[in-house]
Amino acid sequence: MRTVLNFFSMLALGLMIAAVVLVAPSGNGAGTAVLDGFDIAAPELDYRSVIAGLGIGLCIALFARISWGEAARKAGTWTVSQAKRLWLISWAGVFLAILFYF
Repeated sequence: MRTVLNFFSMLALGLMIAAVVLVAPSGNGAGTAVLDGFDIAAPELDYRSVIAGLGIGLCIALFARISWGEAARKAGTWTVSQAKRLWLISWAGVFLAILFYF
């Protein structure tokens, strides 16, 4: 799982770097192209997309650091240790549902 998340994180980072390299104006007048007599301006870099892409890549990298097997084991241990409290909460939910129903 970690290798898949690392792959998608690096893919997102690579795509964002490619977007910056290909779309960002170079400053030497190469930002426009002439195609059949029409001037076509190079698209502007959408900085919100850059920030969103970097944020998504960062989140994927953070999720990759979580040991999901250990997290499931800890959640199961916590559920077993809180079984009596969870049982009381479920009964309270049933009684509240009956009260609201009638």
